[in-house]
Amino acid sequence: MSTSTTSPAQVDPPAPADAPAYKWRWIVLGTVLVAEIMDLVDATIVNIAAPSIRAELGGSEAALQWMLAGYTLAFAIGLISFGRLGDLVGRRRLFVIGAVGFTVASAICGLATSPEMLIGSRVAQGLLGAVMIPQGFGLFTIQGVVGA
Repeated sequence: MSTSTTSPAQVDPPAPADAPAYKWRWIVLGTVLVAEIMDLVDATIVNIAAPSIRAELGGSEAALQWMLAGYTLAFAIGLISFGRLGDLVGRRRLFVIGAVGFTVASAICGLATSPEMLIGSRVAQGLLGAVMIPQGFGLFTIQGVVGA
């Protein structure tokens, strides 16, 4: 005769079979994926365009390195903190703030007239990407896009 050592608190409750799917799940998925791809492309595009950027804006080799690394540094510094902030104040709100801010910072990068302006806007892009990216991943599970 064997006894069960599993207590009722350790057993996951069954998922309701008739739970309705979130009706906007495909729009949420598409929006988040576009934002994630936009961030990924932006993180790598300056590496490809670096010679043209330097020829157009000038600047030293150190300025070029800051253009490349400023984004990644700001992104890495803010990623965990902004992910937690999304847990506290709402993922949807921070996702929208991050996406709009990232788009504005991207426009400023495109309009940059000096290496310093480009470096500053790249750092802003990195921070706003760190606001946007973790919220997108969190929205997948909250909105029911990814099944459990």
